[in-house]
Amino acid sequence: MAFWSDKTWNDLDVTTSPVRPFKKKRIDDSNYLLSIGEEIYVSSPDSKNNVKKLSDNESFSIDPGQFAFLLTEEEIIIPFDKIGFISIRASVKFNGLVNISGFHVDPGYKGKLIFAVFNAGPIRIHLRRGEDIFPLWIADLDRPSTRTEYKKGHYNIPSKLINQISGDFTTAYQLSEQIKSARKDIDELKSFNFYSKIIIGLLLLVLSPYIKSTIDKTLRTPEAAQVQTKDGAN
Repeated sequence: MAFWSDKTWNDLDVTTSPVRPFKKKRIDDSNYLLSIGEEIYVSSPDSKNNVKKLSDNESFSIDPGQFAFLLTEEEIIIPFDKIGFISIRASVKFNGLVNISGFHVDPGYKGKLIFAVFNAGPIRIHLRRGEDIFPLWIADLDRPSTRTEYKKGHYNIPSKLINQISGDFTTAYQLSEQIKSARKDIDELKSFNFYSKIIIGLLLLVLSPYIKSTIDKTLRTPEAAQVQTKDGAN
């Protein structure tokens, strides 16, 4: 198996390239950079499982803990004697966006690609239609695949894919922040209880003479004296 070099990519004819439309300016070393297309889906409680249509250069965001489906702008046609490998650019991955949809394109695949991604990072990730963030590598097989008909791919995001990922999800980072917040609340509560006991103790110390005097005065009232006399007579 040999991967295509940038020279192989540059020697391609635009009419027979495995990427349609084919733009040579998107050749990056030994890979071709695919871009975000017109359809996306980002999971959220209020999304109602609706796919969003993007206009040219329209931006969108993926919050921490959200899944998304991103359709490529380009159609991919992999020859039967080739295989494709896909990923996400490092500059985007470093922000926490993870590809969870797989890493290869089968021989004989024809259609657009749908990238399933997850924001596992701590920050909101901003993207836009036309942004080239998906590198595609192509390698030659030692012999053609036994498949003789092209495998029908996607040209839109089907609803069956998004039914299982609607809603918000908690990342490890978010869980850690929630634990830190809970610990802070517990520490504040402990501090409040500690200082409350000190204040109550100081108040009792300051008021104890007054409390003792009040009790003594109560015991010296006529009613209290009569009770003491009766007790002595008995």
